[in-house]
Amino acid sequence: MTESSSLKIRNLSYRDFSNPSKESKEKIFKFLNNQTRKSEVVSIEDEYPSVFKSVPGGESLYIEDRGEIVSHVAILEREFQHPLARMKVGLIGSVATHTSYRGKGLATSLLRQASLELKRKGCLLAVLWSDQPEFYTPLGFQRAGREQDLKFTSKQSTDNGEFIRAFDFDKDAHLIWRLYQKQSCRLDRSLEEQKKLLRIPKVKVFVTEKEGGISSYIVINKGADFLNFIHEWGGELSEVLRNISFCQKHFFSNSPLTLIAPGDYDISVLNKISEKKWAGVLGLIKVLDKSRLLSTYMNFLKLKQVDHIWSKDKDSILFAETEFSVNEEKEVIQLVFGDEMSHSHPVMPFFLWGFDSI
Repeated sequence: MTESSSLKIRNLSYRDFSNPSKESKEKIFKFLNNQTRKSEVVSIEDEYPSVFKSVPGGESLYIEDRGEIVSHVAILEREFQHPLARMKVGLIGSVATHTSYRGKGLATSLLRQASLELKRKGCLLAVLWSDQPEFYTPLGFQRAGREQDLKFTSKQSTDNGEFIRAFDFDKDAHLIWRLYQKQSCRLDRSLEEQKKLLRIPKVKVFVTEKEGGISSYIVINKGADFLNFIHEWGGELSEVLRNISFCQKHFFSNSPLTLIAPGDYDISVLNKISEKKWAGVLGLIKVLDKSRLLSTYMNFLKLKQVDHIWSKDKDSILFAETEFSVNEEKEVIQLVFGDEMSHSHPVMPFFLWGFDSI
């Protein structure tokens, strides 16, 4: 996009306490609510507090024409944590363009700017979710990352007579956060942020108790998103199973629930009450720093004690007799993160829970 006096890219940080720019925020929220949720009563800022509020706070990149916002992209940098890998990642979301301005390359310009900003902030990759991957592929985003999904119905659910209750915010919020911290695949998340996420409209959280403490939690629904999806959960798998079974039978008897889980988690215990299981893709991933991402992957392989040879001259990695080229970024994405297909080589565990979407 060529900038003119009437069409310019601007940005607003939600971490900037010294200049909150209330007027600009209101313009952004009004635009996004009108463009993305005309029939939805949940506002964008309430559904995505991680990016649109100060903890941790993201950033809006937007284009104005004669003082009116016509296109928008949100970004948020985070740290991904795993016992064998840590890296800074960038999240992209809330992509919207006014209907009268579509087809002019505005969103493309913002997405390119967003990628540059996230790379400048030290992110190794960018991640977004969309049901229109063809729009993002020319910009370097590829379907990748592994998740697994289980579908439940009341037919498979059992009831052992133990009552499962809805969570109590004042009593349980910090305990749910502690269980989240035990996940091997997760983004950094403070207790303050966790509390904001648990207050998202339409979120339903159920917990089990054992020996005087919270033994599991499941999160269903999220604003206008994740309807009838268990997009976050934690605790002992046997307790998660008990939680799902009770909720499916007593609270969602007419609505099948679908659980989303990291691709490397062993959730076979939950198969006992599932009707269907399938492999899924985490989302759309774009490489921002190829060299550092490959170094992170090499370190992951070393810690995992996987024999491999990285040939910098050939720009490839060799596992036993199988050679993988890493010349192009899409090859790097496929090698490092894989997809829903089975893989003969080790892929790096990478997963973002439902509350992380922006």
